[in-house]
Amino acid sequence: MAGGKTPFVKKMVDCPMCNVKAENRFIMPKSYVDKTVESDHHVSEHKWLDEDYNQFHPPFYHFWHCPACKYTASQRDFLKPGEDPQNNFNLIKKAFVQMTPAQKQITQLLGSEVNYDKMNLKMAMNMHLLAIYVQQLVPLDERDSSKIASYYLRTGWLIREQKAKGDSEGQLVEYKNFLAKLGKLWPEVPQTEEECLKTAAAAFEKAYQNHPKYADIVHATDLMILIADIYLRAGDMGQAMRSLNNVMQTGQKFRQQMGESMRREKEAGQLSMARKAQLDAQVNRVNVLMEKAGDMRQEIIKVRIAQQEPKAKAVVAKLGGEGMDPELIREKLKELNFESQLITKLLGEPKRKKFLGLF
Repeated sequence: MAGGKTPFVKKMVDCPMCNVKAENRFIMPKSYVDKTVESDHHVSEHKWLDEDYNQFHPPFYHFWHCPACKYTASQRDFLKPGEDPQNNFNLIKKAFVQMTPAQKQITQLLGSEVNYDKMNLKMAMNMHLLAIYVQQLVPLDERDSSKIASYYLRTGWLIREQKAKGDSEGQLVEYKNFLAKLGKLWPEVPQTEEECLKTAAAAFEKAYQNHPKYADIVHATDLMILIADIYLRAGDMGQAMRSLNNVMQTGQKFRQQMGESMRREKEAGQLSMARKAQLDAQVNRVNVLMEKAGDMRQEIIKVRIAQQEPKAKAVVAKLGGEGMDPELIREKLKELNFESQLITKLLGEPKRKKFLGLF
């Protein structure tokens, strides 16, 4: 910018893969605020505190990059590689330095045009995909599913943002042509926002099962709600509902366990006020998340009912016209997997069974 004014802090760092020193950068802390955040954590609107920086789009600068070997990853993985005991950096490094010619061709293709001073959609997308590709060099069971999920989610956000702009300059259309060519070398490369979201959700589900960071019930519950939201945005209501049902079941089980723990500790004279307050606070946080999950479930059910109602009405009319008993029609609708609320709406509450005997 004119006069050397910049929102970036530039830093010379040694690449953790090839040890070549290169300049990377990060945005100065507190130089912008997240103005609008969507339910899947996507920041759809940023506000720079200095309007001279409005030309810069913060998500474009999330990843760091080595222009020599093309290694691309988060800032933390450059500055403190392998420091986290759960990090698989050593496995990734081994796979990266032993890449096949075909793998090197993909990394060179994605990393050959990165220029932080002229950052645009193509460069940012290339860096996101390159970061994903590097993470996926290791076998499936040795990957950091949480990290891969977040990378795919971020990639989907970039596509969403460009679509929201109307793509007046045709950047997204041009990039899709590039992705089609890249797909011949890397068949699994995501082509659309929906593909990115579904892959992110599936990876988050794997992380939910085995990543230590989600051992905490509140973090795990929050993650399952995020997974449901991502699936909804990708158009998969079935998977979203499954995730929300998991939230409700896990939350109810947790509440029962906490209730039993407090009862036992109280009987043993070990339940201090501080301990009780701690457990109550955790249960309350889970209750809030369960309520949110319940609201999301109802919204999905409303959409399903709207989609299913014409077909369900046709089935009721057909079977009713054939003289079938309403209760048998009810059972038939259940077999066809129509929503129970819709069945009640069309046929009313089921008749109560009469019990024979003295009582």
